[in-house]
Formats: sequence, C-alpha cells, structure tokens
Amino acid sequence: MKRQSGGHEGPREARLRADAAHLYPGITPGTWLQAASMADMVWALRLRRGEGAVRLAGRVLDPDHFEFRNPSGTAPGRARGRSTDRGDARP
Repeated sequence: MKRQSGGHEGPREARLRADAAHLYPGITPGTWLQAASMADMVWALRLRRGEGAVRLAGRVLDPDHFEFRNPSGTAPGRARGRSTDRGDARP
C-alpha cells in the first residue's frame, strides 16, 4: 500500500512526547521518525496487546501523544492536520 505524505515535500515525521512514553513501551520519546514508520510501530504494539480490531477507526498516532513536522523541520506540534482532514481545527 502506498502511503501519502499529506502534501508535504517529503514524508511527514512524528515523535513521541515524553509524557506519553509510558503508553508506548519500546518507542523512544523525542526521536523524530517518519510518521508512517511510527504508525507501524504503534500498530504492532496494539496488536501485541490485542487492541488491533477494537481501534481501527481514527488516527493511529494520537496528536495528544505525538508531535508532527514535515522534513524541513517546520510546523511542529498539533496545529497542522493531515491533508485528508476535513474541518478538523486544532488549537
């Protein structure tokens, strides 16, 4: 399956917030990774916990737990949504 970058010049990046690290054992907080790779890691954790089928709807990477940026390093944080979001205004 081809993943889309949400209109960025390259793949979007994500990092786990330190205050949510306890929810994602095995993922190092504060390290920027491609968001698609991070999502795969989160899905693997969910499947190991038996949560996969229950949480199919919604985002894999909770914006309360992860920060996002494009590869140039701009637009960190929660303010920017994905290009596929409709009417999802975040503070």
